[in-house]
Amino acid sequence: MRHVHMMPPVWSQIVLLLSIIALGVHLAGALPETYTLRFSDVPPTATFISSPERAAPQAPANAWLDQQGWKQVWPVALFGTQQRLFFAGSPAQRYLRVYADKTYYILAHQLELDPQSLPWLSITWGVERFPTGAALDLSGRNDRPIVIMVSFGERVGASGLLPSVPRALAFFWGETEQVGTAYTCITPRNGPPDARLQCRYPHVKYIALRQGEAGSVHTDQVNLLKHFQEQFPDYWQAHHRVPQVVAVSIEASSKRTQSISSARLYSLSFNTVAQAAEPTITSGR
Repeated sequence: MRHVHMMPPVWSQIVLLLSIIALGVHLAGALPETYTLRFSDVPPTATFISSPERAAPQAPANAWLDQQGWKQVWPVALFGTQQRLFFAGSPAQRYLRVYADKTYYILAHQLELDPQSLPWLSITWGVERFPTGAALDLSGRNDRPIVIMVSFGERVGASGLLPSVPRALAFFWGETEQVGTAYTCITPRNGPPDARLQCRYPHVKYIALRQGEAGSVHTDQVNLLKHFQEQFPDYWQAHHRVPQVVAVSIEASSKRTQSISSARLYSLSFNTVAQAAEPTITSGR
């Protein structure tokens, strides 16, 4: 009669434990390491190219944006028509042209992302034309060609009749603003000392991410956890956790300067770690 060797109880427990660990490693490896929003009406290519390529025809972007869950939240339909936006560029380097002609608008896309897991925001963008003489620290001229706003958690009450909006980090590319400086609730250079700019929503922090360099395209990366802790220290001290990312928005304004601005947005991505620098993107139209 053949003897069946039974595994001692202790080894059975070890094998079970190792199996659980292996399963946990497998599941951890399956977690997404990036969440990307790409602004293109053509299928993605493996990599950006650095050599010149003939541009594809400009194409309307509004239907595509609507299908992808982007909504114009300002101005609402009651106050104005929908901003017309277009895709442009070569097929391998397609981008959304964020264009403003004496107007101001915001497009928003709802999300449910944990910034503790995806703390790095990567923005590939460029400015073609700044609003004339605009700056966020000038009263009556505080326009911006492109802002990428990340909203966190629940809505916070606003003063007066303004609707409540969540806390937000609003990263913008300006012409003269100092990189790294926050431009929310500041005294304008050309206004009375009791005036405050970008202060209707004091919990929306406008932060200059890049300055000047019209005609160039760059990929900028920011640590959302670090910026949130710096801009909202009271919330951080109370919770020791950054609330969930609930939306990302695109904002452009040339209304105050009654001028024209134009910018490019290639992609937005939320990542577990800072990404390697992208190859150069040609800035030809």
